[in-house]
Amino acid sequence: MGMTGNLKTMALSELLQWLSLGSKNGTLLIEGHGIEKRIYFQNGRIASSSSSDQREYLGHFLVAHGYITEEELKMAMEVQDESSILLGKILVMINAISEGDLLRLMRKKAEESIYDVFLWDEGEFEFLDNESPDQKMVPLSLDVTAIILEGLRRFDEWNRIVETMPSMKVVPRIVRPLPFDRLSDQQKLVVPYLNGQRSIEEIAVQTHNSNFVVARMVFQGIRDGTMAVHHRSIGVDVPLSPRDRSDDVEATLRRGNAVLANDPEAAWRDFKAAQEIDPNDSRPREALRRAEEILRGVLASQGVGSDRVPVLRVPLEKITSFNFNPHEGFVLSRINGTWDVRSIVQISPIREMEVLLILKKLLHDDVIEWRRRESAPNVS
Repeated sequence: MGMTGNLKTMALSELLQWLSLGSKNGTLLIEGHGIEKRIYFQNGRIASSSSSDQREYLGHFLVAHGYITEEELKMAMEVQDESSILLGKILVMINAISEGDLLRLMRKKAEESIYDVFLWDEGEFEFLDNESPDQKMVPLSLDVTAIILEGLRRFDEWNRIVETMPSMKVVPRIVRPLPFDRLSDQQKLVVPYLNGQRSIEEIAVQTHNSNFVVARMVFQGIRDGTMAVHHRSIGVDVPLSPRDRSDDVEATLRRGNAVLANDPEAAWRDFKAAQEIDPNDSRPREALRRAEEILRGVLASQGVGSDRVPVLRVPLEKITSFNFNPHEGFVLSRINGTWDVRSIVQISPIREMEVLLILKKLLHDDVIEWRRRESAPNVS
């Protein structure tokens, strides 16, 4: 028998325990914060999981933990596009990672994806009896009780973190030497970004990590006196009632639909805003998909193609004076005069459409230009 509900009325810990004690087989679908996650059960144990959050894709997870570089990820994804071989198998084949490390990290990735849901303030779920993954996945057989205990521990930890840092826009910096020998490989990759110039959310995007991973590291640094944070000037969000959220989503969707035919980019931004108002409302997700189909054609006609290579027009020292958001900063930092648009999309932890629109904006603002194509030699 299937089951549907909301994480506010049935906590994730209770839901997982019910599935475990009932020795259930099937798929638990959870949607919230604009993300869809699937947890696959076999005889009451977690067999695997998947997520639409690009930072939880295997390649980005391995980059965040220092097992592969962005260049290796790009190369592997190019091979995957041509061969349809699973990414993990490709990485083992090119000796980027051992098979043992890959299996261990796939297990850790599945666990981390589930722990993340414990931090959600709301979300809708549905259990699909006896439904299996669409594609073959590595069986993991994770113990549900251990997942619940760690998830609840992280929930408590997150509450302590947000008491100290209620916004992920705070900017951390190192004020005393860190105990480098006690840092994990994942944390060591974060250290260079703790220079007082980037916010926690910016660091998370740049290093392919979740906000939780970076915030936890900064929180510990504040506690042991090795880090401090300063606040950028930000507005205070006023919580909306469920009725107000629904009305705002409806109004924003109407505004987007009114301009979709003539200005699909404006419509896409309206639909994205509607999704941010209520991440659990399915209507903005459907509207975004429609707008993206139209936008791809428009961007292609404007020359924003996957085979174009962007180069900087502005000196690096001047770029720091611009006020880029975290996603713009990530895309800009990966423009090296060699990677084409497809490569930047492949190694990016953000959605393809957002990357394309950022490149369009950078072109419009004369921050970048397309590298000139080599002309054919004159052999006459």
